[in-house]
Amino acid sequence: MANSSEIKAPHALRRAQKLAHMLDTAVGIPFTKIRFGLDSLLGLIPGVGDLVTVGLSAHIIHLAGQMGAPMSLRAAMVKNAVFDFLIGLIPFVGDISDIFYKGNRKNIRLLETWWVSTHHQQLKNQTAEMVDKWEKETTKGKYD
Repeated sequence: MANSSEIKAPHALRRAQKLAHMLDTAVGIPFTKIRFGLDSLLGLIPGVGDLVTVGLSAHIIHLAGQMGAPMSLRAAMVKNAVFDFLIGLIPFVGDISDIFYKGNRKNIRLLETWWVSTHHQQLKNQTAEMVDKWEKETTKGKYD
């Protein structure tokens, strides 16, 4: 049963992770380590596709704001999204680069790193409590 003080990733972070996965890494090319997502596919539609994907990238940044991410972090996320958008505007080269430059995944790593560092001590304490509980349950009756 979950403890009421249990630290969990916020809903906004989970939504941002799912969206970034959909945009950057949802599809794998068989027998390779290459993954791509809607960002690469929508980028094939001149102009409109890039506008749609930058809007979705902006939504990830908005979710970061809902989580309370600092302005400096969100500014770094904007930089990644703008770079991804601008490179995507270059015909053909931009479409290929979208497969390899995963600005949304970069933004999620920034956001996850910030969130974990912000909640580090709470997560450490929670983990110690869970390990203690597990040890008590697994050794119960063994040494009585």
